[in-house]
Amino acid sequence: MSAGLIVLGEFLRARRHVCQPEDAGIVRDTGRRVPGLRRDEVARLAGISAEYYLRLEKGRGGRPSDQVLNALARALGLDADSRQYLLRVASGELPQPVQPDAESAERITRVLGHWTHTPAYVSDSHRDIVAANPLAHVFGNGGLSAGSNVVLRLFVDRMKHSLVEWEEMTRSSLAGLRRDADPRSPRLKEIVDALSDDPDFERMWARYDVSGSEDARINMVVEAVGAIEIDVQNFAVRSMPGYQLTVLSAPPQSITAMVFSRLAASLDPSVTTLSATGVPAGTRTPGASTVP
Repeated sequence: MSAGLIVLGEFLRARRHVCQPEDAGIVRDTGRRVPGLRRDEVARLAGISAEYYLRLEKGRGGRPSDQVLNALARALGLDADSRQYLLRVASGELPQPVQPDAESAERITRVLGHWTHTPAYVSDSHRDIVAANPLAHVFGNGGLSAGSNVVLRLFVDRMKHSLVEWEEMTRSSLAGLRRDADPRSPRLKEIVDALSDDPDFERMWARYDVSGSEDARINMVVEAVGAIEIDVQNFAVRSMPGYQLTVLSAPPQSITAMVFSRLAASLDPSVTTLSATGVPAGTRTPGASTVP
């Protein structure tokens, strides 16, 4: 039983539970107890036998044809990103992020050092921050510094209460984690185990989302300031597969821009970039909050 087929089975089962009968044009019968679609309903919608579909959910048999996979994607109402993920894992092409070469890492770190008026950081496939500029560190109160994990920080109580769009942003972050991380990774297991007692995490993780908005405008309540709007943009780093550049910005003359400007003015000009390989002593704030 290949790892790819096991992941395929998990994905199909999770998305079957998410897809509602009404979404698939099925009338919901009285007393229905299944959280989403039944196996036989998915099989019928995809034009395959219920026995074959059961084998797929159990991760058994060989790789399904593209025709079958595309039929399953239609039956489950998958979007383009989820369909691509379905085809990829069925082929056994699980994410296998590699350590970036020193030149690429140094170049990214140097670029972050030149961004002095907008928080920015780079995270790996597990959303561990590997490099961040000083403004990200101070704005996140230490939670956006190298060595922090974006996903873990999102489940801190302070974040749940201060980030207005916490549900949407957290589901999107978990989708990116699921998409980019190797499901066999020990680090991924550490993250999942650390959050396993949080009912919100259990609920979201069980959905097996692999697609989410890369750009968003969020509202965050900041102490002594009030609610501010932040534009969040995520960019894949082509020279560093699995890595993601996150930039926080705001329109000129906005309250958020003023906050960024005042924080930038308070920074030590001798510190240009905080990286996982060289975080200046005393700059980390254990247990601090973060933003996505």
